[in-house]
Amino acid sequence: KKLRKYAGLVFQFPEYQLFEESVLKDVMFGPKNFGIKDEEAKKLAIEALKSCNIDSSYFSRSPFELSGGEKRRVAIAGILALDPEVLVLDEPTAGLDPQGEKEMMALFEKIYESGKSVIIVTHNMDLVLKYARTVVVMSKGEVVKKGYPLDVFVDEEIMKNVSIEPPYVIKVALALKEKG
Repeated sequence: KKLRKYAGLVFQFPEYQLFEESVLKDVMFGPKNFGIKDEEAKKLAIEALKSCNIDSSYFSRSPFELSGGEKRRVAIAGILALDPEVLVLDEPTAGLDPQGEKEMMALFEKIYESGKSVIIVTHNMDLVLKYARTVVVMSKGEVVKKGYPLDVFVDEEIMKNVSIEPPYVIKVALALKEKG
């Protein structure tokens, strides 16, 4: 239970995380599970939902009636309501439009800047280049490279060996370099 409070995990498929009859109840579940009284749990849930740009008109709706991006935001709010020290996110911007992606990444940056750790698992290398401070490249459960995003992405051998498509801007830079 201590570990669940310390580290919050948001699944790649948010529908696996949602189960209550309403959005608000779903986000309140975590805090209540840790012994927080209803009124305080509601306050934490509303704060988390607002930070994920979920309007109060959604609070009484079933989470299963939401779009994929809305479900993702509610699942993230459910974890944020627990205020974990470490936030682990599996493909957190999948299903979000570009504006939603930008807003969600701004939220993660704000969480990181508050002193918490944010770990993002993603195949979106453009996102990694733009937001990551440190990149860990893994293959078959082993770490094959760790470093600053730019250092990792210009390592053509690693990129080729683990079949990672570099960010678009890196592809253009490498093509220009190749042409002299």
